This record gives sequence, C-alpha cells and structure tokens, in this order.
Amino acid sequence: MIGHVVGKYRLLDQLGEGGMGTVYRAEHVVLGSPAAVKVLLPQFTQDRVVVDRFFQEARTASAIRHPGIVEVFDYGRLPSGQAYIAMELLRGEDLSGFLSRRGKLDVSLAAQIAIQMLGALNATHAVGVIHRDLKPDNIFVVRDPGAPGGIRIKILDFGIAKLINAPPGPHVPGRPKTKDMILGTPAYMAPEQCRGGTPLDARADLYAVGCILFELLTGRPPFIAGGDGEVMAMHIYEPPPRLSNLEPQLPVELDALLAKLLTKDPADRIPSAAYALATLERAPIDPLVGEVALSGAHAVLGAAPAAAPAAAPAPEPSSRWFPGVVIGAALVIAVAIAVAIGAT
Repeated sequence: MIGHVVGKYRLLDQLGEGGMGTVYRAEHVVLGSPAAVKVLLPQFTQDRVVVDRFFQEARTASAIRHPGIVEVFDYGRLPSGQAYIAMELLRGEDLSGFLSRRGKLDVSLAAQIAIQMLGALNATHAVGVIHRDLKPDNIFVVRDPGAPGGIRIKILDFGIAKLINAPPGPHVPGRPKTKDMILGTPAYMAPEQCRGGTPLDARADLYAVGCILFELLTGRPPFIAGGDGEVMAMHIYEPPPRLSNLEPQLPVELDALLAKLLTKDPADRIPSAAYALATLERAPIDPLVGEVALSGAHAVLGAAPAAAPAAAPAPEPSSRWFPGVVIGAALVIAVAIAVAIGAT
C-alpha cells in the first residue's frame, strides 16, 4: 500500500504490523503534514465488533481536546472496505520503556507525570468518557520544551473507552454481552472492574492512576502474582501495600493520596481527577528542573492493532466465574506510533 492515498494522506512507509492491522507513516497530500495511519486487515472488515471498536477509538479521542490526548485527524473506510484511522505521529517512548530504562523515578519526575495524566483524565471525564485501560503501555512520553522537564505525556488507546451513561449497543449473537466481559489489564484494574457485572465510572480510571503512580515511585505495581487471575483477586481482596512501608523517605502526603486512590470501594475513593490533581499539586514536592532524557536508542516501532482476544482466568478465591474476560491489548486497537526520538 506504500504510495497509496488513504483519505487525505499518502502512505510513505510501514512503521509496524500486528495481528489485526498495519501502521504507516503518512503525509497530508496537500499540506505535507505528518501523520500515522493504521489500517485494519481485510479479514476483520466484516467483524462488526472489531470495526466498531476501531472507530470508537477514533471518535472518542477526537472528542477530547487536550494536549495530553493523542489527536485523531480522520477515519473511514477504503474502497476495499478496510477501516483506517489517521492520527498524530508521535516521537518518543511509552512509559513502560521509560520505566524499564530508569527504574523507579525521582519523586519530582513521578509527580509531574501523574499531574499530566490527571490533567488529561480530567478533560476526558469532563466529556463523559472513561478510558478503562490506563497502564504504562498506553501512556506515551514525547518532547515538549514548554512543559516541566521538557516532556509531555499522551494518553493513548481509547479502543475500550466507554461513554458514561451511554446506552449499550446492540448485542451481536455469539459474542459475550458487555456486562459479562471484564476489559482491562489486570495489574492496573480497579476491584469493581475485576469483578465485572457492574457499570464503571471515572473512579476506575483513578484507581489505575494510583497503580501507575505507585509503580513510578517504587519500581513495581501494587500487586504482583504468578497469573492474571491471582492479580485480579488481590485487587479485590487484599489491602494495597503502603508507600510509606516501601519508600518511607517520600512525603506522607503522597502516601495518603495513594491510599485514597487505591481504596477498594469506589465510594471511598478520591471522587475526581480534578480533586486528585489539586491534592498532588499541594504536596511538598520540589518542582522538576532540567530536561528529562528520552531514549533514542530503539528502532522505529509502529504499535499496530493488537492480536486477537485472549481470555484470562477468573480471580481466586472468588467462587464465581466471570465469562468473557478480555485482557489488556487483546481487544484494544493500539495507537499508531513512530518511535524515533532524538533531539526534537
């Protein structure tokens, strides 16, 4: 497809390929502006659930106008019927890679990343959207000279995002009903998300922020176990570890904030991203100074649409079976990214 025009964009070269689609570097045919275009493979064109989720990502992201959300330019179908999305071409690295290089982060850097996440989430929740799969893989770090540390985070992958209070779509025969499915990534899922069967709200995203911030500060997620089901059971049944026990030198305000973000009962959790943001900004943490280094060592990577759904076991020791569990990137159509960071 190199050289073909998709919508308003000419495909220049391939950035990556996955089990469900291909990602291309592209440019606008008139303006010459760069973009990333991801194209769903032909065999998924007739799968309404996959295509709906693919387009949902585009519609959801385009509804949120915030520098911390990846920008979608266009979406549609090719004459062949294949679905495509044209979006912002990002240069940087995902937070998973950033963490693997650095280990646990300095408190000023961790706080700045969390502040930016909460700001973007506040804009997301304000338009009635919950993400439902926040994790380091879905947070991208790019260069922004105007931001503290010269970095900006971008929240990606709205493929399983949900409009709050939106009516459910039509049920497709042979597919699990949405209420019977558990969507997300176990290490970062709220207890109510792990249980399944109940509507989620913005507080599920805030629990995920708590898990991510805990990992930024300690180098590990709150719960670690041998399997996904065990991790989900820990979210439901086990109290989270206290930051003060692992990193006693950090401000007590951070320990208190994390305890409230990781509360089991959503009714007792911090109620909004704006509230958590204000709490974090009041904590006695030194401002981030100097420019944070981003990796330019890896090869070009296009995070292509993910492979087919994978099932995860139900959490134990619960005696209930949760049918239709879908984990992580299994149903998420990953955002198109070109990682070729150097000096911007």
